[in-house]
Amino acid sequence: MNGSPIPPAVAAVVAAAISLVRRVPTVVLESSVGVPSPRALTLYTLGGRAVAFVLVYGLLLGAAYRVGRRGDGLGVGTTVLATGVVAAVVYLIGTAAILLWVEPQQGAVTAVSVVGSAVGVSVQLGVIAFAGLALGRSRITG
Repeated sequence: MNGSPIPPAVAAVVAAAISLVRRVPTVVLESSVGVPSPRALTLYTLGGRAVAFVLVYGLLLGAAYRVGRRGDGLGVGTTVLATGVVAAVVYLIGTAAILLWVEPQQGAVTAVSVVGSAVGVSVQLGVIAFAGLALGRSRITG
């Protein structure tokens, strides 16, 4: 059984967006632009979370659903595993790049936190991909 490359590719885009969304306050506070008001910072953060929600549950779930609808001997486990691994790697690289840009010298606690977050994002996106694939396969009529 082979997997589909579509959910992992979509997960890469979603993981990159999530890595940026989770670091919006850090980026805004550490950039050379003036510090916005707390209200503006809250709006940026909540707006980013709304975008992440739409990407995860709209884009990734929808793409996995469409792939699952094909039902042509698709390896669900392979696709979900690839989705999770790609999500973890992209999130880890994106977050590390942002944190190195903000402050080049990060501590061990930050590194462990980033790795833990990458695992969490990986599991989250893998579960969403699995749900979309399973939903798409359940709608196949024979």
